[in-house]
Amino acid sequence: MGMNMEKPGILEILKLAPADINHLFRRSGLNGNQLSSYSYNAEQAATSSPSEFFKPLAESANFASMAKKLLAPDLKIEFHRGGAGSAEETYHAFLSLDDNDVLAHFQGSDGNILLMLFDNEESFLQWWSDIYASKAASNYQPVFPEVLPMEVLVCALHCIDIYRRSYLESMLDYRGGLDLAISTQDFVQLLRRSLASQDKRWLLPTMFEITSGLKGINIALKPEHIKKVEELGFLTSDESVLTLGERSRLMGTEIITSWLGSISCQASALVNGQEKTLSRMFMTPTAFANHLFSFEIGAEGDARFRHQALTLPELVQILMKWIEALQKAIGGTAPAQAAPRQAPAMKFCGQCGAELKPGKKFCTSCGAPI
Repeated sequence: MGMNMEKPGILEILKLAPADINHLFRRSGLNGNQLSSYSYNAEQAATSSPSEFFKPLAESANFASMAKKLLAPDLKIEFHRGGAGSAEETYHAFLSLDDNDVLAHFQGSDGNILLMLFDNEESFLQWWSDIYASKAASNYQPVFPEVLPMEVLVCALHCIDIYRRSYLESMLDYRGGLDLAISTQDFVQLLRRSLASQDKRWLLPTMFEITSGLKGINIALKPEHIKKVEELGFLTSDESVLTLGERSRLMGTEIITSWLGSISCQASALVNGQEKTLSRMFMTPTAFANHLFSFEIGAEGDARFRHQALTLPELVQILMKWIEALQKAIGGTAPAQAAPRQAPAMKFCGQCGAELKPGKKFCTSCGAPI
């Protein structure tokens, strides 16, 4: 992943060692909350010294903003990437109602923590979409024009995967044509196998594997769901035989030729002191569109979805509105203007994390100059 410090909107890129988190708690004076990935370990803080990475953060003008978002955020967005052979990846964005900044948080393969601070939501989303989304074409024909039961999406994605399977089998068997007919019984059995497989090479299981909370929903296929999938052009039915329709062939070919993997987003906040999921989304970018699915999960475990096929600029604007809605849902208003940043007063040593004595020019613990 290329990270350019000169890119507009990126205020700072810093690295921390895992043990630095305890010194960050001490230095900031924050207690943390349930949205944070970290908690304070007083014993480790007392018996360890900060790494060489800690000093730049301790001396940063953005120290307070980054500490607040990492240790006691108001809003957490978890991203999970997978599918189509893309690298598995989980990372977070943390926001505070105090300012516009967004802190992106990654865990490196070496165990160290990478932090990227953006000056506002749009800068973060533009950076994010440049990496994870597709440029896409305009005027993509609407697929699901309304909010629909989750079972409709399950059947539609299953049709796309069946088309892909038929395409691959025809190649292996040296057949020129595709077998697009399947019995209703085989359709349902293959659907069950797909969901149980957890195989992220296929679109349907990928959605359930990387989108938190979807595995707990109730899937109860009914004749009206199959009927709706027929109306949308994914299937035609004749007694007990289903035949893949034009929409399955078009989207199946789109996925075969240009599926770039998938990304899920889950936003959480504290409600009555407990972490609560506010919203879930799943995105499958292709060369033709960024297919964005948002989910509404009811108290009984039933679910509905909305689909949008978006260009890159449209995606950024939709996600901007999404974040604004999330902020309002947790008691925020329009993002406040960021206050001028000033260097924090040196109360703790940037080298060892020990508290500094008033009037001293050197740390009384490690001897580092102040």
